[in-house]
Amino acid sequence: MGKMQRNKGAGGEREWCEQLKAYGLGDAKRLLGQARDGGGDVAMPPLLYEVKRRKGIASRKWLDQAEAAVVSYTGRPRCSVPVVAMREDGRTEWMVLMRASDFAALVKQELFKLLT
Repeated sequence: MGKMQRNKGAGGEREWCEQLKAYGLGDAKRLLGQARDGGGDVAMPPLLYEVKRRKGIASRKWLDQAEAAVVSYTGRPRCSVPVVAMREDGRTEWMVLMRASDFAALVKQELFKLLT
């Protein structure tokens, strides 16, 4: 990996830490030496984030589709959080893709329930 790629990756990790703080989710920490140690990029126990920042992400069009569906959905109750559920062929584990702001709101809601 070249120096520009490392710098872009480190910048993305710092940006994600700041974003988590802005959402009011606490103090996330970049894991220094994670490439050497084989760990994730940002730790905020119990969550461990692998941070990716790229020019284009293929799953973006799926999230765009989910966002458009939320706008046009007329069922009851009203759905307001677009989420993409995906599973690769040959794998059993499902993955979920959602906007970070929606994720933060859901996490804060659950933390509030735990604390009250």
